[in-house]
Amino acid sequence: MYRPLLALSLVAIVSGCATTQSTPPTFAGCRTWEQQQQAGAPNLGAVSVLSPELAKVIGVQEVSTARTGTGMAAVQTTVYNCSDVDVALIMRTRFTGARGQTEPPSAWKSVFLPPRGQATYGESAVSQATDKVAVDIYDANRGQSQFAPGQTYTVPANPPR
Repeated sequence: MYRPLLALSLVAIVSGCATTQSTPPTFAGCRTWEQQQQAGAPNLGAVSVLSPELAKVIGVQEVSTARTGTGMAAVQTTVYNCSDVDVALIMRTRFTGARGQTEPPSAWKSVFLPPRGQATYGESAVSQATDKVAVDIYDANRGQSQFAPGQTYTVPANPPR
């Protein structure tokens, strides 16, 4: 008589220790873009992550700008994967100057992030009038979740350390 009650209680306890989400869990200590934005990460204002799902699994390590030998503006952005699954991104750069847009945005470039890996994206302007750049990051599947449709990932309440 007590066994079914005990089993039901155990199921209730175990199910209360985990949650599900539409993106893979991230490993401890890795700051996602979502967390960086909540913390007000300095020097990352020129970056826009255009996919809410990506914001939960990737982070931006740095954005650096410089002038090339010919005086053109250049940008390098390092992004990293906080999950244990492959992540595919597309990235582009927008160029502006004192009078607004100085040239069309660059073409979208594919960037692949292996599990817990990182990659660096770079772009250079073709107009010397460019003095500001902004980097856009988007899901390489263009709005379709790259994680299995309908897939949910179980996140333990107490992740291993």
